[in-house]
Amino acid sequence: MIATQLRRIWGTRCAVFLVILLYVLPLSAQPANRYENLPQSQSFEGFPQLGYPSALVDVKVYAAFDDPASGAFWADSSEALIQRVRNGEVRLTFIPLFGVGTIPGGRGAARAAVCAQEQNVFWQYIDQLFASQSASGDEAFTGELLLQGALNLGATEGQWAECNASDGPDVILSDAQRAVENEANFTATPYVLVNNSPSLTDNESLEFTIDLIVQDANNQLATQSAVEAEVTPEATEVDVLQIDPLSHQAVEPPLTISLPEGWSFAYDALVLQDIDGIRPIPFAFYQGPVTGGTGTIVLLWGFPNLVNINALEPDVWMDGTRLLRLAIFEAGCNVGTDLRRNYSVGGMQAVGTQFASVDCPQLADTRGWFAGLRQFNLNFVFYAYTEPITAMDGTAPAELQAILDSVQFVMPELTPEPASE
Repeated sequence: MIATQLRRIWGTRCAVFLVILLYVLPLSAQPANRYENLPQSQSFEGFPQLGYPSALVDVKVYAAFDDPASGAFWADSSEALIQRVRNGEVRLTFIPLFGVGTIPGGRGAARAAVCAQEQNVFWQYIDQLFASQSASGDEAFTGELLLQGALNLGATEGQWAECNASDGPDVILSDAQRAVENEANFTATPYVLVNNSPSLTDNESLEFTIDLIVQDANNQLATQSAVEAEVTPEATEVDVLQIDPLSHQAVEPPLTISLPEGWSFAYDALVLQDIDGIRPIPFAFYQGPVTGGTGTIVLLWGFPNLVNINALEPDVWMDGTRLLRLAIFEAGCNVGTDLRRNYSVGGMQAVGTQFASVDCPQLADTRGWFAGLRQFNLNFVFYAYTEPITAMDGTAPAELQAILDSVQFVMPELTPEPASE
């Protein structure tokens, strides 16, 4: 049985923050493989992709299973790249090639990898293919071994045979060949692009290149934040629905959300001293176990936009950033934010950024992200984070994103009114 206690602490500036105490259920087991709970998709051309669309760094790997150098690259660099993917920094695309190395059966291995993608086991499968290079030599890519490797990962034999008998894999491999032919700087596999610029392929150089891009992004954010701090915001005059509940009034948000086993929720309203006055804002609070700790999602909704006086339209990202410091964490926390990025809520595009909160007087260090969007003329901002802060290094971000993916908005039974200034 989960006991929930909700405390509201009012600071001298009327800032409100929430503390939920839960008896947490036993944590789930560690991932069975290093790709578990990571977003997997494919590019327009059909090349496998791993990671979040909001990642700052786009890494494309051109590699061949018949090429020992590609195998050495994957053994040396893949773990660090996958950790970057898990952290939300990198989105990884793999472009499969063949016929460039010394190991027989490269085309068959590449076709098999494409068929593994069809059954959602591509990344585990290519780990097997590269491992087989050194373990089995010239016998690494026999048809029997390729099939058995797929079956070991849970692939369906009938679907596997159908894929291998079709020309579907050849279409994707042809696109891969055309892609590499369009790369003027390509010389040999492995070939790596970082944000569409060639990179050295040793792990140290690749990590250094990614670090530079992340640092540059942080510098841009600092400059952008300094400029925005000099502009005085004011309330919007556009039509937007506002919800004005009484303090401590539980108002259920107009949406459905699927919570994992062991999660709890609460609805309430808080009163904030905002830039243009005191206002109540309804919120929903969701909390429960994630791998490595406790996950929290706070939803603030039904509030008016505050925008720069020269802005052309309301900006939910600006509101989300403002409310992060005003409502989510207590006064005295050291709160930092990253660059503006695109996220997803309920399959719809949202805008937000990553954040971290440390050295708070009473709250534990944490980090996460927020995603804001407008639906039915209402503003919604979801704040997702974990405790301890290290839980975000594992699969917790994907677990929290899965909850956000389950959101379905419902048309509220309200009459739209212009937002007051």
